[in-house]
Amino acid sequence: MRRPEDLDWEVLHEIVDRNGRLVGDAPWLTEELALDLYRDMVRTRIFDRRATAAQRQGRLGTYAIAEGHEAIQVGSAHALRERDFIYPGYREHGVHIARGMPLETVLAYWRGLPNTTWDPPAMQQMVITVPIGSHLPHAVGHAYAERLKGNDVVTVTYVGDGGTSENDFHSGLNFAGVWRTPTVFIVSNNFYAISVPYERQTAAKWLADKAPGYGMAAEKVNGFDAVAVYDATRRAVERGSAGEGPTLIEAICYRFGPHATADDPALYRTREEEELWRPLDPVDRMRAFVVNAGWWDDAAEEQLATEATEMFDEALEAVLATELPPRVDIITQSFDKVPSSMIEQLHRLEDDAGEERSNIPISSQWIVGEDNLPPGPTTEMTMADAINAALHQEMAADPTTVLLGEDVALAGGVFRVTAGLLDEFGSERVIDTPINESGIVGTAIGMAMAGIRPIAEIQFEGFSYPAFDQIASHLGRIRFRTRGNTSLPMVVRMPNGAGIRAHEHHCDSPEAYFAHVPGIVVVVPSSPTDAKGLLAAAIRSDDPVMFLEPKVLYRAGREAVPDAAYELPLGRARVRRAGGDITLITYGGMVPVSLRAAAAVAKDGVDVEVIDLRTVYPWDVETVSESVIKTNKMLFVQEPQRSGGIGAEVVAEIAERCGYDLVAPPRRLAATDAPWPQFAMEHHALITDVMVATELRSLAEG
Repeated sequence: MRRPEDLDWEVLHEIVDRNGRLVGDAPWLTEELALDLYRDMVRTRIFDRRATAAQRQGRLGTYAIAEGHEAIQVGSAHALRERDFIYPGYREHGVHIARGMPLETVLAYWRGLPNTTWDPPAMQQMVITVPIGSHLPHAVGHAYAERLKGNDVVTVTYVGDGGTSENDFHSGLNFAGVWRTPTVFIVSNNFYAISVPYERQTAAKWLADKAPGYGMAAEKVNGFDAVAVYDATRRAVERGSAGEGPTLIEAICYRFGPHATADDPALYRTREEEELWRPLDPVDRMRAFVVNAGWWDDAAEEQLATEATEMFDEALEAVLATELPPRVDIITQSFDKVPSSMIEQLHRLEDDAGEERSNIPISSQWIVGEDNLPPGPTTEMTMADAINAALHQEMAADPTTVLLGEDVALAGGVFRVTAGLLDEFGSERVIDTPINESGIVGTAIGMAMAGIRPIAEIQFEGFSYPAFDQIASHLGRIRFRTRGNTSLPMVVRMPNGAGIRAHEHHCDSPEAYFAHVPGIVVVVPSSPTDAKGLLAAAIRSDDPVMFLEPKVLYRAGREAVPDAAYELPLGRARVRRAGGDITLITYGGMVPVSLRAAAAVAKDGVDVEVIDLRTVYPWDVETVSESVIKTNKMLFVQEPQRSGGIGAEVVAEIAERCGYDLVAPPRRLAATDAPWPQFAMEHHALITDVMVATELRSLAEG
């Protein structure tokens, strides 16, 4: 059993004791501040209890209960300046209330509604984050970006004791410590992560003791004391604003209710334990203080309770009366401009449901342009040269563009693709980061939230997997989550694919994973000209782009690339070779392989049209369909595993669209579903032009 007397209270910062007596020095504590703290704590308690009751009545979805956390949430929120930015978890109702967020906005989330009124830039608060701890790097990147822009903004982020076990607790604190960002990490330690007790989360006596290892200040605070939390947060904000770096605040509290309405705390703690902690109730403590000071009485209490109850009830009724948006709403906020494939998918659902088709304005649609290269001088470039040129030109054109990743600055990247950028743009914009891919992508997300354009580099594609939570949970979802109020104009670059005889995880092709993540554009260029123009388009895009660079093509050859800056349209395939007998669709490193195979079978009289997708999501259905209708046969060639790949998607879609035009079953040529082999055996897995030619000849004869 966990007992209050077992805790070493002497080490916790405290100003108001459990009896409401002033036991610490607080010359700044005015009557106005004390009453503001107390009123918002009561409002939070009433909101919490009534929201819990509403969930039990079926009027809200599963709800995370905050009773016992009010002092931490309200005390910290009141210590912030209006310009400071908050990254909450999912239990910070008191923060939202203290910062003046309309109750309808908070309740709409728990009602499961698309929340159009939660506008992070306007409210200086990000939307609730469900994946635990994954928002911490966002706060760090956001603070970095604000400092780069010359703004005095401190970011504050909240996490529970259980969340400190997550990988992004480490990456967030480590990046903040290295970069000395003005970030405040507030850990609400209530001793339980749902049912798992503190001792099974960490061997550390205090979570705050981890802070010095990250090079940051630390505070241990009595989280039942709103005044002490206010004081600790106020000083942390002052430190951050003064350039003294981040702070970790561990605030001790107790969750009096269940973790959420779906939880039964009787499974892991006793009613006796809960009653031992009840005398420490933070609302009772603050009420005793304002009453003892002569600033509060029963009449004021009754009036506050009545007003808070009425405000909640009115807000809930307004939310319950909200008319659900039509089906079209599920796609309109996924991208800055909605791809035509998504519009077709929506219309099919509407047709099957017997609904009238939605009319999506042209201004909201993704209109794919044509390739237009600029006139003027050209230079013979490799793909690596072309990518480097695009980075130089885009970073020179936009001072809010930054590049971050492992070894990208001093070393110029392991493939020297970013060479020279540090000298031209300096270490604030070309950043050698800690070796932590989740931190690289996570902080870049925060930078994009703050309005700059980060380009995050992952050293090798197989190292992107630790960042997949950031990519799938946040990179592709934040625009949708915020109903278009926030975009993520950022690029994640990485080498991609096999053929260089490297070790495990250095030759993977994860593009199919990324293409399956809603809200992300996935690009794989195959030539220097395309690489330069597509990367420029990706950097300028208001949608997040995964940019995968076939490493086997970095220096495989040169071609004349325009010197001037230009962009090529994302989502547009390119016909690399015209033909009339077979359509071969491919991308990336398989393009030159396929072109060689097409040239080989041409000697046998087989005329192959080779289409380079370039963008594998959203891919160019129209160009591929037109070709298949013309040739009546198709082969898809890809380097990675066969099952669930880009080829499977393209073949399935074309089979539906063009099935009656095909005179032979569509084919795929791909690697096996095994992991990529060790480099001495890599040749066993590689798709060669001989293999492609064999498939083409077989298809031509069939």
